Amino acid sequence: MCLGTDATRLGKGSIVFREPPLRSCLPLLFISHTLEAPPICLAGYPSRSFCILFLSPERASSVLGRVRRANSFLEEMKKGNLERECMEEMCSFEEAREVFEDTTKTLEFWNKYKDGDQCESSPCQNQGQCKDGLLEYSCICPEGYEGKNCELSTRKLCSVDNGDCDQFCREEQSSVVCSCASGYVLGDNGKSCISTEPFPCGKTTVGRRKRATETAPSSEAPPDAEEEAGMLEEYDPGDLSPTQSTMFLLPFNQTTSDPDEDASGLVRIVGGQDCRDGECPWQALLINEENEGFCGGTILSEYYILTAAHCLQQAKKFTVRVGERDTDKEEGNEAAHEVEMIIKHNKFVRETYDFDIAVIKLKTPITFRMNVAPACLPQKDWAESTLMTQKTGIVSGFGKTHEKGRLSTTLKMMEVPYVDRNTCKLSSSFSITQNMFCAGYDSKPEDACQGDSGGPHVTRFKDTYFVTGIVSWGEGCARKGKYGIYTKVTNFLKWIDRSMKARGVAPALAGGPHT
Repeated sequence: MCLGTDATRLGKGSIVFREPPLRSCLPLLFISHTLEAPPICLAGYPSRSFCILFLSPERASSVLGRVRRANSFLEEMKKGNLERECMEEMCSFEEAREVFEDTTKTLEFWNKYKDGDQCESSPCQNQGQCKDGLLEYSCICPEGYEGKNCELSTRKLCSVDNGDCDQFCREEQSSVVCSCASGYVLGDNGKSCISTEPFPCGKTTVGRRKRATETAPSSEAPPDAEEEAGMLEEYDPGDLSPTQSTMFLLPFNQTTSDPDEDASGLVRIVGGQDCRDGECPWQALLINEENEGFCGGTILSEYYILTAAHCLQQAKKFTVRVGERDTDKEEGNEAAHEVEMIIKHNKFVRETYDFDIAVIKLKTPITFRMNVAPACLPQKDWAESTLMTQKTGIVSGFGKTHEKGRLSTTLKMMEVPYVDRNTCKLSSSFSITQNMFCAGYDSKPEDACQGDSGGPHVTRFKDTYFVTGIVSWGEGCARKGKYGIYTKVTNFLKWIDRSMKARGVAPALAGGPHT
């Protein structure tokens, strides 16, 4: 018996075939040889015979699978039906178009119908919308992203042009937040910093020469030097003794011995150029009882001067002069201030100059004017990622103009390149701690020298100058292969903040938190 003109499903898994008696049934036997039970064949009417075939539901369905049918009479005149046109049989694009009656919807269906859904794996990132295509997909990216999978951010983060911020830049939830130093307010555009004072911090009163702002190799990030609280050590100015100045390393303000005979002797401006009117307004000069300058300092606010801790041991009493540009003549901008209190870091090490930082509080406030204005204190993270990756900083002072020379009578300034930390450490015969950094030239005869100690190292960013270092020590002055060593101010921003706030005077600190 064989498959005949029709077949009927009796129940789940069974089929009855009705055959003419003379037709061969070998095909049916061929099907049945793989079955769990053979077919049962019954003799019937003279013109018919019956065969019951037991199959699993799946096999039964496969045996009865329908073949592609031809369109019935007048079917082409019926409204398109998706199941009839494309599910029961393969359809053409034109037939699918008849169903949707819209080209866009038809294309969306057709792309999935022909090659599957290319968006099934959700390839679009950052909430991009996936559109399926024929053997491809495309992403509709939200604002701020681009790329094949919306993987590229078009937002300007701090690493790209400082996020367009005038001063401080930080990132929050993949967006940029700008802020400003004390004495400035953020503009309506959320980027610019607008001065609220006649002599804001970090601004010169003359046009400066063009400074390079290229990025140099970044140095390793040091640990916070001020994790412990209570790092203040206070002195009455009358308690200082000149005998305390005996040290293993010679700072840049040591002038009583031959630098060639000492391990170091840094604090000088060898080479460089004179500061013009208003070009170095944050420079302070410490004057001893003999009316001689012996160290420098940086004006932070109307009451506070930043200097090196080792400078405080060089004179029994001293005053602070601001607005000084030429010690041989009076120009009308100079003013002397008595010292009320000295705050030295209590971890200062005289033998190595580690923690070489101090703050001086004045008895009377400084009046800001031409040649007298504070430098800005930066935010730590921003300073280390942006300021200290600039190509150069600027150092200034009244120190020696060459290693064995005399102190300069005019205020000088010099642009000094930042030096890679590994290069810095390899160049020195002495320890370079995490609280120090190198700046200067390998062979060019320009450097800080004796007399510049405690003075400012500032870095320019978009015409605003921020304190980045304190002139500390060095091995000779402008010696080949040797660099100037500076106290890294960014390690002490919290300490400076506490020192100034503890005295009850509002400091000219950055607008954001210090870290």
